[in-house]
Amino acid sequence: MKLTLNWLKEFVDLRDAPEKLAETLTMAGLEVESLAPARAPDGSEDWIFELAVTPNRGDCLGVIGIAREIAALKAGRMKAPARKPAVQKANANAPVKVEIQSPRACQRYSAQAVESIRLRPSPDWLRFRLEAAGIRAINNVVDITNYVMVETAQPLHAFDLERLDAKRIVVRQAKEIATFVTLDEVERRLAPEDLLICDGDVPVALAGVMGGRDSEVHQGTTAVLLESARFDPATVRRTAKRLGLHSEASHRFERGVDPEGTVAALERAVALLQEIAGGNTFGGIIDRYPRPPAPAAIAVRHARVSEIVGVDIKPAEIEKNLKALGCKVQATKAALKVTPPTYRGDLTREADLIEELARVHGYDKIPSTLPRALLSGKPDARLRADRGVRSYLVGEGLVEAIHLPFTSADINRRFPGLLAGEKPVAILNPLVQESAEMRLSLVPGLIEDLKVNLAQRAEGFAAFALNKVFYLDTKDEPAERYHLAALLYGRRGRRGLRAEEAPFGFLDAKGLVEGILDGRGGEWSWNAADPPAFLHPGRAARLAAGRAELGYVGEIHPDLAEELSLGRCLTFELDFGKLLQYLSPELAVRSLPRFPSVERDLAMVVDDAFPAQRIIDWIKDLRNVLIEKVEVFDQYRGASIPEGKKSLAFSISYRAQDRTLTDTEVQTVHQELVARLGEVFGAQLRG
Repeated sequence: MKLTLNWLKEFVDLRDAPEKLAETLTMAGLEVESLAPARAPDGSEDWIFELAVTPNRGDCLGVIGIAREIAALKAGRMKAPARKPAVQKANANAPVKVEIQSPRACQRYSAQAVESIRLRPSPDWLRFRLEAAGIRAINNVVDITNYVMVETAQPLHAFDLERLDAKRIVVRQAKEIATFVTLDEVERRLAPEDLLICDGDVPVALAGVMGGRDSEVHQGTTAVLLESARFDPATVRRTAKRLGLHSEASHRFERGVDPEGTVAALERAVALLQEIAGGNTFGGIIDRYPRPPAPAAIAVRHARVSEIVGVDIKPAEIEKNLKALGCKVQATKAALKVTPPTYRGDLTREADLIEELARVHGYDKIPSTLPRALLSGKPDARLRADRGVRSYLVGEGLVEAIHLPFTSADINRRFPGLLAGEKPVAILNPLVQESAEMRLSLVPGLIEDLKVNLAQRAEGFAAFALNKVFYLDTKDEPAERYHLAALLYGRRGRRGLRAEEAPFGFLDAKGLVEGILDGRGGEWSWNAADPPAFLHPGRAARLAAGRAELGYVGEIHPDLAEELSLGRCLTFELDFGKLLQYLSPELAVRSLPRFPSVERDLAMVVDDAFPAQRIIDWIKDLRNVLIEKVEVFDQYRGASIPEGKKSLAFSISYRAQDRTLTDTEVQTVHQELVARLGEVFGAQLRG
């Protein structure tokens, strides 16, 4: 929204410097994006303001709306509009008849005929203000409709009266009408629900969006029919978006115009036509208003205002500020009964009015205090876990990545993550097909980051993401989970005492996961069976706690890595919420043992595909009170090991709680264990 300072001064007294006024508007929620000096045609100084108006403030898409805001903020008074003719209702000589067949889509339609018009260029002052507002000047008639639109926030349209053959305006939905040629001479395909302005049965305008080619004002126009209406915002937006037609008029209709302002805008346009184009009105104002709204009063409680705003605003000040905003206020014992003005369609609840009170009172006058909820209570375990994992991974040299949650159907098909078999959440109105679904996995976002780094010739990449993924539950309702994922590529950089730059491998990714699990209670295990399809089948493993699957770790499948123009990548993804559920977040603490442990090693030759975890789980399941801990510390393939075999080396710790074990006791238990391992797994003890 652009306007000039001198234009504002026609409606409100202004004494502040332009920079001070810009600060006032910005602090009140109407951000001034730019402020530039200008020179008016008469040589006087002027300033051009560019404001960012939020979608709920359609009333501020006009100079008068901004002037109202300044008057409320500065406790000033609005100036009475000049050149306002008396209202003349339509008489028997009205040149056209108006019928609204779709009252839901057109709440009000007002029109006025003007004849004896002399079409010519607009005066310099009008052209200057229009161009300052970012609108190209065309001729005095079209320029006046645009000028009044910028001034009042009420779009107008001028039809060439002589081209309206039926002299009967019908506001209706397109239904059987399939096409329409707009002012830009493009034939548009219509949807049945599009709203049209018709001359009898012939469409002459797309309501609220653009006029038609066959009824536009041209060089020979001498009489016009001015249209001023209130169209349904959703209907206009649907049509404009589907046809790709965004105009200054549709921008305002989509945000809602004042149904009580249509006639006032007509009067202003007629006054300017009489002054600039020499026009004369005839037939009076035709006004169709089938369903005038009955505004309901909203109760505003003083205690609720103080509770939400955080400061005590006196009842008298509340009443004064609400009246300054144009509201009607009636005081009762329990509360104020407030009726918002019709141009403030965004005020429908007590909370809306309280927000307005805070804005007019001044956000800078509200002291900064901590909410009481933050001053007490137990620390959040989930938040503590989040911070701990982030700190750990950053300490290991990874950086955190944050991505938008949208992705394509193809990416979700390739990377279902831990949600394989779940339906993705489709976006009803995606901006592009590459963002048509919500993500099932965090890994694709990290892969995109890796591609950007590779394009910058990066030699290594290590990043993680801790965020939500989305899916449809059993009732086909959108649901979400909290996941943790990481991606490793290239060489591991030097950090601290680690001087080597070794390439990332499977054990690096697995070690990061085990570092996250370290110190947490609960039993967890690795399983190499049935890895996700996008991982290398021989270099992947799943993490589980009992029967609950917590995640996976592995190398991206070579074929997929080649297709994506990547090298060797390691990744993992964990269901972070489930991990916190199954594994206790508290540290397990126990007293130091009184008696020493005895360690024995053993190495066994097994098939190459044999997982070491099977032996660890089997030994733990023996529940032997002397076996304290089992760990795998080496895996070997090479000389002295047959083809298709590998050697796994385990360290077993023995300890008794009530005595020091003798060498004989340990040797007896250990030899029995080795013998049973050979029998159960068919493994050969390596000497």
